[in-house]
Amino acid sequence: MKGKPKTAVLYGGDSREREISRLSGMAVSGALKGRGFEVTDIDVREDFLTILRESAAGVAFLALHGEFGEDGRIQAILEDAGIPYTGSGPEASRIGLDKPATKRLLVENGVRTPEFHLAGPSTTDDAIGRAAEELGYPLVIKPPADGSSLGVSIVHNTYELAAAVAKVRETDSCVLMEQFIRGRELTVGVFNGRTLPAVEMICSGFYDFKAKYMTGRTQYVIAPKLPVVVATALEEAAVRTYTCIGCTGVARVDLRLDESGAPYVLEINTIPGLTATSLVPKAARAAGLEFGELCEMMVADAVEQHRSRIGETLGEKKAAI
Repeated sequence: MKGKPKTAVLYGGDSREREISRLSGMAVSGALKGRGFEVTDIDVREDFLTILRESAAGVAFLALHGEFGEDGRIQAILEDAGIPYTGSGPEASRIGLDKPATKRLLVENGVRTPEFHLAGPSTTDDAIGRAAEELGYPLVIKPPADGSSLGVSIVHNTYELAAAVAKVRETDSCVLMEQFIRGRELTVGVFNGRTLPAVEMICSGFYDFKAKYMTGRTQYVIAPKLPVVVATALEEAAVRTYTCIGCTGVARVDLRLDESGAPYVLEINTIPGLTATSLVPKAARAAGLEFGELCEMMVADAVEQHRSRIGETLGEKKAAI
């Protein structure tokens, strides 16, 4: 990349993950400034597109999580404005945030994922109970489109089920019910089809919001010792997930290894957290990439992806003539 383009870091917004997004944005901004970039910080609560244009930034670094960040809408706006941005495009972003859509695509592509049932707004409590019995306890109950484990519960009986469903319905009309996979919890970062070292998360109890963001609640094991066949299957599942969703740039695939060592993909994060305790920076550091270098590579990739999209569009126009 010739020179360092002016970069706008987009963060914040109005999703339930606003605070994590703010922390990611500040971390990215500081890292890029440390690498000699001229950076404009933009809270997407504001008229971000006007501010972005006035800043004359050549690249938008997306540090947004959740709704209007990972759902493809801001990516579509930036594409229409002709502004390069980090991460995946509109459609991959939309699918990635929609957990049921992701899981259906994984099943179609032969990627192992826990069995699930989506309860809609009109699904009765009796129908939810029957679905739970068919899936079998314990179950994971979660919103279909939130991140950071917000609203997620593990339930072991019908009483806990009712409370968990009510908790999700406070913020979402749909409820995702998912088979709980007993075993180990890991995540694998993927950058343009290449994996970063796996990270295992070890904590007492469920790896929930507090375990993710409160220092000292979780032990992180970088590149855990795994049999070669298991490590290979883990990486293959992550890459196949990234590929079938259609991701570009950096993404993170969350998985569980069952007691036999088989990987089950839980979800994909098309804009993974970039805070001091986030998993992709930990994995990148283990691979020899300091945080600032990783952020700079993501900016360079955004420019390259934008050029590719322009080239594809021109090619389509020529073919239509």
